[in-house]
This record gives sequence, C-alpha cells and structure tokens, in this order.
Amino acid sequence: MINTAISFGDAAHLSRIAVTTPKPAFSGAWTTLELQPDVFVPQRFSIGVIVQSPGDRLHFKLLDDFKKFDCLYRDTFPQKSIRELLASAESTLRRAVQDKTAIPEVAFDTDCLMLEVPRFTSGADREATVERLFNEVIVMAPTQKKSADRFESIDTPRARELVNTELKRIAQMDFDRIATQQSQGVLLDFEGGKHFLDLNLETPKGCGSVTSAVYKTAQSVEMNLLKSSRDLTTYSRIRKLEDIGLFLLLPEPTAIEPKEYKHIESVIHDYEWKLERDGFRVVSLPSPAELAQEIYDWAKPALA
Repeated sequence: MINTAISFGDAAHLSRIAVTTPKPAFSGAWTTLELQPDVFVPQRFSIGVIVQSPGDRLHFKLLDDFKKFDCLYRDTFPQKSIRELLASAESTLRRAVQDKTAIPEVAFDTDCLMLEVPRFTSGADREATVERLFNEVIVMAPTQKKSADRFESIDTPRARELVNTELKRIAQMDFDRIATQQSQGVLLDFEGGKHFLDLNLETPKGCGSVTSAVYKTAQSVEMNLLKSSRDLTTYSRIRKLEDIGLFLLLPEPTAIEPKEYKHIESVIHDYEWKLERDGFRVVSLPSPAELAQEIYDWAKPALA
C-alpha cells in the first residue's frame, strides 16, 4: 500500500512539472529520386531527396557531381547521359514546385527515373531536413567540404532585420515611410476576405520586398523568389502600383560550394530576366548596407 501511494504521488508530481514537447517546425513526407541506368537491369541509385508538407510546395536537392558513377559505368553510361537525365528531372521537379504537385503525382519523362514510396519525416525546417536526408542517404555524393558545413542560412525575416538596421541609418526619418509595419508582411482586405502577402516595403507609388537568397541550395532560393514575386504582383495589381522592387540578399560567394553558388546565380538570373520584363526592379547584393542604399534610392523619388 505504501509503495502504491508513493507511485501515485510521483505520478501526480510528474504531471504537474511536465512540459509539452515542442513540435518540429517542419513535418511531412520525404522520398528519394532513384536512377536506374539500365532499364533491363534492376540496379538503382538514390540521386536526390524530396520533402513536402501537406498542401505545400515540394522541396528537393539533387546530386550535382557524378564522378563516382565513372567507376561503375565509365563506358556504358557516361557522365553526360547522367547530366541529361538530371537536367530533365530538375525541370520536372521545378514545374511540380510551381504547380504545388504532390509527391505521388510527380511523373518523369523516362523510365530511368522514379520516386520511392513517400515516408514521414520532420525537422527544423525544409532546407535543414533536405540537407540531413541528402547527407544520410545519397551515397553517390562527394564528401562535403568544411566550408559548406559551416554555412548558416538566413531566412527572409532575419534578412529584413539586417537590411532594416542599415535602412534606418540611411533613410533616418523616411524609414517609416518605406518599411511596412513590423516589416514582415501586409494583411490585405479584398473582396470581403483578408489575405496575407509577404512584402515589407511600400511607398505612395510602389511596393517592394526584401527576400533572402542566403541558402545552401538553389531550390530554397527559387521558392523564395516564386513566393515574393507572386505576392508583389498580386499586391501591385490590386493597389494599382507600377513601381515594384525585389531586393535579394545574397550569400557571400566563398561561403558555399562553387557549383551550388553558380546554380543559385543561374536561378536568380533567370528570375531577374522574367521579372524585369514584367516591370520589376530586381537588385541582388550580399551586403545589407548596399542593399539598403538601393532600397532608399528606389523609394526616394516617391517620397518627395
């Protein structure tokens, strides 16, 4: 009887001091992209990782170095063939990102590429989860260099804080006439509904957004660009604003692997060309101070 009472007492005490286990910031499904070099030989290699939260856009990372395949397929399946397949896979996945296609619905144009059955995963965020899974399961990837291991991503809210610090110094009293309240988005009341749009700059004649491109992968950069450009386009059309600015904070070129930095540059250049055709002003710089100066130069004529 005494032991039972102690047990109940301990349980009550533990119940009082118990805390709720924090939920992961990201949870959803993950799968691998499989390459079967010879459709007649059942040998596959994992060459990419894809994750997706329910109802959200998928996020992926693909192999970009194929030297290890030379040991296995130097003559029968050269690197050029693998690169062509990966380019096709990336094109398919980028379309899936834009269309919010669910992982099970992604279809490739060749029988050499397929996805495994999705499984549950969770993590700090999408990029961290992709990086962790990629490092764990993609054995054909080259050994990572230490510089990449030390790289720290900067999300858009943090990028805006860094740029705002410099913008306050540069714009002084004009700062509040450029940055939106709290600098993290606007709640638009339109046709009886409220819609959150992720932009943080507004003048009497225009709207703009500071967006982070400080990520390890081009995929994260592209998703940020896609969301920012769509929100700016929507807001400018509803408010009838013609001056649209997109200001990208870049990573330092030496902070990440040269191949990945080149890939990020390519994605940004592609978006810059398209957005500039639509009347956007696009500025990409690694310095928060220089980016803040560009923002003030963009906003100043409308404040006069």
